[in-house]
Amino acid sequence: MGFINSATTVTIQATLTNFGRKELIENDNSIFTHFILGDSDANYNTSETLVTGRIPSNNGDLANGSDYNVITSKLFVTVSPITKKSVKPNSDIINKTIITLGEQTVTGDSLTYLQLDKTLTNTQNTNYFSSLSLPIRSVDINTFTNLVSGNGGWADTSFSGLGVTKVLMGVIDNSKYGELIDGKSIKISLPVYTGFTTGGTGTGITTYDIYSTFPRTTIPKTTLDSSYSDNSSYPQTLFGNNLKVSYLVSDDIQKPNNDITKSWATGYDSFKPFSLNNKELINVQSVTTTGINVDKIAGVFYLDKGIFVITDQTIVENVATNFSGDVETTISNNGLDLYYYTGGSYNCIVDSINEDLSQDIICEASRGEFYNSQNKTLTISDDVRISEVAITDVAGNILAIGKSDRHIVKKKNDLVQISVRIAI
Repeated sequence: MGFINSATTVTIQATLTNFGRKELIENDNSIFTHFILGDSDANYNTSETLVTGRIPSNNGDLANGSDYNVITSKLFVTVSPITKKSVKPNSDIINKTIITLGEQTVTGDSLTYLQLDKTLTNTQNTNYFSSLSLPIRSVDINTFTNLVSGNGGWADTSFSGLGVTKVLMGVIDNSKYGELIDGKSIKISLPVYTGFTTGGTGTGITTYDIYSTFPRTTIPKTTLDSSYSDNSSYPQTLFGNNLKVSYLVSDDIQKPNNDITKSWATGYDSFKPFSLNNKELINVQSVTTTGINVDKIAGVFYLDKGIFVITDQTIVENVATNFSGDVETTISNNGLDLYYYTGGSYNCIVDSINEDLSQDIICEASRGEFYNSQNKTLTISDDVRISEVAITDVAGNILAIGKSDRHIVKKKNDLVQISVRIAI
């Protein structure tokens, strides 16, 4: 008996055509129903195939769409003139891939600050309290400052400081992060005055190192290791919606569990910070019977906005600017009247990610299929050389098109399965 050739599996990155982008907006991802294979890059007068990196592309890597919507030489599914075949079932599933963008140290005019006071109703900056979903109405402020948790409030919890009147807002330039900042790997360094003369001039400074973490909940630490924001119920109950946030803490304010042997720096910038490296979580409330002490937070980081607010009043009231003993605190103002430190010591270190959505469409060229084509140089003794795949709708309109990195040679009795990945 003869041997049956092994199956070949290939993944091709396809680009939506401009027509496909329009159809995807107006319909949904179930429009990708059929596929076409092409060998427009094959000249069967030569026995040599194009190797990896030698197939001409249809567009640049940075393209959002493509005007290229034609395959000049199509393969026949079985016999002429049929050139399109249905994609495999379950080809409408959307996949999410996390792309890590790496660490950035943000400083200078890429990290600006602004003092906010909600009682100043004659300044445009007071609008930011609404942007950040911080309490504005007296009844909401009272929930944080006076009502204890037993009465539906937050006054006896780590989040009581969210009701303060004054905050320090920090803004990271959009060019320094992606879709979402990693909420467990942030470090902020800020200068804080340690003393003042009778005239109010600062007489010394200390650097507060501020870290980010999540609250202690029933979510397993192994899950938190791969989390980028607080996925507990707290964001909804604190802010009225599920904001992408993490919380800021500092040993200079209070150590974890008020234990002098512990540090919020533990586990910082490490692999599996919570489960393997003992990164501390915030005790939201005290539990006297088990020795749990409520932790103090320094503020909140809004991970998709690239904005953080410092709510701890020691920092807010004493943040150092232009201290004569430290040239790093020299400040300048940008066009929006936000100030920034001209030195590099007072910075913010962040990691960020992008979430890429894609759809993998399975195109199967079975045995006895796609072994003949429109290519005028093909003879009966040639094996076809696939270099193109197009995804179409029922009517045959090309919605997305992609090319392989090399010729995919298919014999008549080969089974070739191509996974076409389309970025959504």
